[in-house]
Formats: sequence, structure tokens, C-alpha cells
Amino acid sequence: MPSFKEAVSIRMLRRLLKEDLGLVYTTIGGLGSSILGALFWLFLASILNVEEYGLVNFYIALATLAAAFGALGLNTTVMAYLPKGEESILYEANSITLVSGLTSAIILSLFQWASSLLSAAFIFFNMTLAELLGRKMYRKYALTSIGQRTAQISLSILLYFWFGIIGIILGYFLGSLIFSYRYLKSTVKFTLKINTLKEKQKFTLHSYGFNLVGSLSAYLDKIIIGTIYGYYALGLYQLGYQFFMFLSIIPTSLYQYLLPEESSGQSKKEIKLIGIICSIAVAVIIFMTSPCIIENFFPTFMESTPIVKVMSLAVIPSTITAELNASLLGKGKSKKVFVAGLAYLASLITGLTIFGRTIGALGLAITLVTAQAIQAICLGITLNSQLYTINQEGKNNNMQK
Repeated sequence: MPSFKEAVSIRMLRRLLKEDLGLVYTTIGGLGSSILGALFWLFLASILNVEEYGLVNFYIALATLAAAFGALGLNTTVMAYLPKGEESILYEANSITLVSGLTSAIILSLFQWASSLLSAAFIFFNMTLAELLGRKMYRKYALTSIGQRTAQISLSILLYFWFGIIGIILGYFLGSLIFSYRYLKSTVKFTLKINTLKEKQKFTLHSYGFNLVGSLSAYLDKIIIGTIYGYYALGLYQLGYQFFMFLSIIPTSLYQYLLPEESSGQSKKEIKLIGIICSIAVAVIIFMTSPCIIENFFPTFMESTPIVKVMSLAVIPSTITAELNASLLGKGKSKKVFVAGLAYLASLITGLTIFGRTIGALGLAITLVTAQAIQAICLGITLNSQLYTINQEGKNNNMQK
């Protein structure tokens, strides 16, 4: 028989799952996609050498950065304002990103044609996910996320044996394009009238900066490491980063669920607390078990062991950052999020260029954790300052009454 405290905990968990079913679906979608993605990249680590592994990630980083520039931050705008019933903003945003996405792809094709195709598909797919989350269609979001990842992996493996490394990129492209059906369907309502978007210009601009900084923060490190330290160093670093990305299902799911909820005026304090506790638990587990995992499954990547251990800790500040970003963006405070993102990017670039040379590969991992912590601290200070201002205004109003 469970104790009283255990019974209360079980009832509380059941209530949270029932009331916050959307979080369950976003977590399933993100978790399923992350698990499949992690298994795929671990499979690639078993068939590619370290340098090839780094090169594939370099190509994908190019595509992702081009997509970040082409998306113009409109996916976040759709997620924030579609829940408020502003339907026209979806078609305006999709129309603009169609033009900007194709333009960025054409520019990138001058450097790497396969990456250029992938960049356009990334934009189309991310706008599809933005619509599903904005409409709070969490179940369809989960199915679409898992379906896209499954198609990506299947096609990438198949095409790899035909075309080599480029086949992996083409598989990623086709998988994203196939599951961008909602976005592609919406292009029949193409319009250049962006009256609703003009009203949200300030928010969109800040969101664009925030998303751009986020993409630069997630993928610019690959470009820097590959260019300065070579593809072998990038391959070692990237295996550690794959462990971090797998753990990032927690902050990613929280952000994708909390942003629409916060935008609708819903506070989810219990969910946020559970998210932080889970991030600490999984970070400790991976820190302790990663040496055994690498030794038994990836013996050619043994040099990555300390990198994986350190980078697993980054999920803790990353979770805090995701929750604070959702709170601030839900309140329309996009500028504060953008500034904190700039602080993260600046610390990341500085650390990669300094610690990478002085400490080596381990310095690259330490840089990631430090940059995540700096961003979380900046956001925490901002939110506390905002809450203090609100409390002071409330006290002044009461005194005047």
C-alpha cells in the first residue's frame, strides 16, 4: 500500500497529466523525434569516420543557419498570436517565408547545393510546426514530428548507400519537405498584404533576432570548430553535442508547450518545477554512465568521453532558459529575450576561440555549459526585475487609493 504522501503525489501527477495533456503530446513528439535522431546519429558514428561525421554536421549547420535567416522569426510570431485568434497572421507569415526561404536557399546554393535545398525545407517544416502549436493541435504536432524524423532517417540511410554523404543531406531534405504539407497547402492563399504582421513588427523583429541568435548559438559552433580546428575536432565535439541534444527534449518540449499557454494567460508553475527536477536527474545519469556507453558502443570516439560528461550538464541551465523565454515571450517581452540571446552568443564565440586553443576539445564543452548558464542568469535577472517593478506599481496604486 502506498503511503499518504505517495498517494498525494500520484493524484497530483494524474491531475497534471489530465489538465496538461498538451505537454504530454509535445513531449511525446519531441522525445520520439529526439530518440530517433539520436539513434540515427549514433548509427552514423558507427559507420562514418570522425572526419566524415564532422563534415555531415558542417553541411547541416550551413542549412540550418540559412533557414534561420530566411524564417525572419515568423514561426515564433505565429506561435504567439495564432492562439489569440489572429488567423490572418498565419497566411501572411507563410507567404513572406516562402519568398525569403527560396531567396536564402538560392544564395546558399552558390556554396553548397544540397544544403541550400535543405534550408528551404527546414523553413517550410518549422512553419508547419508553428501552426500546429499555435492552434494547440498538440497530438498532430507529435505525429508530424515523429513522422518527419522517421522519413528523414529512412531516406538518409537509403540515399547514403547510393550517393554517400550528400545522400544523407538529401534524405533530410525529402523528410522535411514531405511533412511540410500544411505549409505547402497554405501557399494557395499567397498574399503580399501584411497588415497584421505590420502591427506585430516590433515583436517579430525581436523574435527574429532571438531565433537567429538561437540558431547561431546552436550551429555557429560547428562552423567555427570545423573552420578553425578541423572536421576531426568537430566530430569529437559533435558526439558530445548529440548527447546534449537528446537531453534537450526537456527544455524544447517545455518551451513549445509553455509559449502558447503563457500567451493565453495560463501559468504553469508546477510544470516548470517538474521540468527543472527532471533536467537535473537526467544530467546526473548521463554524466555517470556516458564513459561506459562510449567505451562499449563508440570505441573510436573515446576522446569524446570528457566532452560528453561536461556537455550533459548543460541541460540544466538550458531548461531554465527555455522556461524563462516562454514566460517573457508570452508577455510580449521579446527584446529582453533577444538581449539574453546575444549574451549567450557572445560568450559562446569568445569561449570557443579562447578555451578551444588553451584547453583543447574539453574547453569547447566547458564553453557550451558556461554560455548556457550566462543566458539563464541574464533572463532570471530580467524577470525578477520585471516582477519587482510590477509589485512596486501595485503598492503605489494601493497607497494612492
